[in-house]
Amino acid sequence: MRFSKFQAFVLAGMIAANSALVPLGVVKADTAPAPPVAAAQAAPAASMDTQRPEHLSATLQKQTEAKAAARAQLAGMSTMGGALPGMKVDPSQPSVAGVGSKLGPDASRGLAYVQPYQEPNDFAHRNYCGAGAATVLLSHFDANFPNKVSIDQVGRDINLDPDSGAWIKDIAGPVNDYLSQYAGHKVDWYRFGQAQSKDDLRWMLNVDIVQNGVPLITGVYTGGLPGWGGQDVGHIIAVNGYWKDANGKEWVSYVDTAPPASGYHGERFVTVSLDTFWQAVSGNSAQVW
Repeated sequence: MRFSKFQAFVLAGMIAANSALVPLGVVKADTAPAPPVAAAQAAPAASMDTQRPEHLSATLQKQTEAKAAARAQLAGMSTMGGALPGMKVDPSQPSVAGVGSKLGPDASRGLAYVQPYQEPNDFAHRNYCGAGAATVLLSHFDANFPNKVSIDQVGRDINLDPDSGAWIKDIAGPVNDYLSQYAGHKVDWYRFGQAQSKDDLRWMLNVDIVQNGVPLITGVYTGGLPGWGGQDVGHIIAVNGYWKDANGKEWVSYVDTAPPASGYHGERFVTVSLDTFWQAVSGNSAQVW
């Protein structure tokens, strides 16, 4: 694995009849249309220095400053909304149903509403998890994005190689380009980062989800995550929730877009403890945040 470049490799499993094909990569498929639930959401006005960890890496400190300067770009953009501190939860949202009773108390929770999505369940799309994660992230800003833009187009936009996948560093630019089209002005909110510690990751989740109500993308290894049966392979997912429960335990909610052909047999919306999530992220730590 090369430093600062991370590809996703997921076992595709049995694809063709009477042949056990086990190529490397991830798959991506269309889901049933979900009704658009758009809400104009302005960027919160509070300082992004809130709860900044003492030992935040120097790179993330600089990126936080850049994101603070870019914060106004999100103001007024139409999104699916979210369950953020001070906001009521919308039980009709797929994201809320996916989390269920695990969602934390009002004061600490951050949940950006997104659409569920599954990659095509075929050999050709076995390495499309990067495009799948980008599709989920962009669905927050356009609920119909998964139905309007093909996974193949998203793959081309992020320079995805069908035989090996996408570099996470190549996802940020195209995501910002899509958002700039939606907003009608330049948006460069998202950037390529690397969490070097659990504190770094917690800060990324805090800034993007809790403070600004938007999802982010990360690399993981799947061995300790639900639905993978112990398969430990590189993967890319969109993260849309972070909160503490009444006992102070931290939780993370994400969308896994992998289909059964890749070896995934879990839920579309997944919630795990931050400790479990950091274990998955730490071996493949690269983010679009």
